[in-house]
Amino acid sequence: MPGTLAGIIDWQVLDQIFSIIQHSDDTKWRLYSNDTPLPGDKPSKDVDTSGDLASSLQSLNAYLRQAHPRNYCGLVFTDSLTAPTLIRIFNPRFLTSMCNIYGNTPAPSWVVSTMDAAQLAASEKTSPKFQNHGLGKHLPIAPIHPQIADSLDARRMGCPLPLIHTARSLRRLAVGEILEIVTIDPGSVNDIEYLCKSTGAKHLALAEGEYGYSYYVERGPDKKPDNEKLAPQEKE
Repeated sequence: MPGTLAGIIDWQVLDQIFSIIQHSDDTKWRLYSNDTPLPGDKPSKDVDTSGDLASSLQSLNAYLRQAHPRNYCGLVFTDSLTAPTLIRIFNPRFLTSMCNIYGNTPAPSWVVSTMDAAQLAASEKTSPKFQNHGLGKHLPIAPIHPQIADSLDARRMGCPLPLIHTARSLRRLAVGEILEIVTIDPGSVNDIEYLCKSTGAKHLALAEGEYGYSYYVERGPDKKPDNEKLAPQEKE
C-alpha cells in the first residue's frame, strides 16, 4: 500500500537487494548505523561498518544470519524490491514480540539509503508515528487492505491475547483467505512464523507503515497434530 515499506521474508531476496546495491553506483549509497543498546548494555560491536560499502554489507548480512538463525528473515524493510533507495534493518538482539504493547518499539539499527542525513531525517518513511508511543497514547489508524478477508489490530493486546486472537481469526476464515495482523514491534515476525508452523497457515508478506507492522497470513488446511496417526484400513 502507498506509504509503506515491504518486508523481506526470504533470505535470497535480501541477497538480491544487497547485490543490486553493490552493483550500482556505490558513491550514492550511504550506510547509517544506529545500533542503540538496551538500557544497561554497552554499544554493540557486532558489525564492522567501518570499511567500504561492499564489505559493510557483507558483514551485516553475515551477522543477521548468525544472530537470527531461522529459515526466514523478516528483519529488513525496503521501499522497493527491484529499485530500492531505502532499506531499514533491525538488530535481532533488540526485538521483542507481538505482545509489546508499551510503545517502546525499537528503531532500526542500520539504514542503507541514497538519501543524505538531512533528507533521511525529514523522510516520513524513516520516522513511523507509532514509535515511542507510550501505553495509553493514541496510535495512528491502521488502514484496511482491500484484498484481505479480515484484519486484527493486536497493537494493544497483552500476552497471550495476540496469539489467541490470531488463531481464532484464522479459524473463522475459509482455506485460502488472508488475515492481516497489525502489531507495533518487528519482532512479531517470530510469533507469526511460529503460529504458521503450528497451524498450517502460510506467511505471505509483511510491511512497515506509520501505523505499525502488518503481517499477511493465508489460512491453510487444518494441520494434524504430530502425534496423530492414521487409523489402519480394514481389510475387505
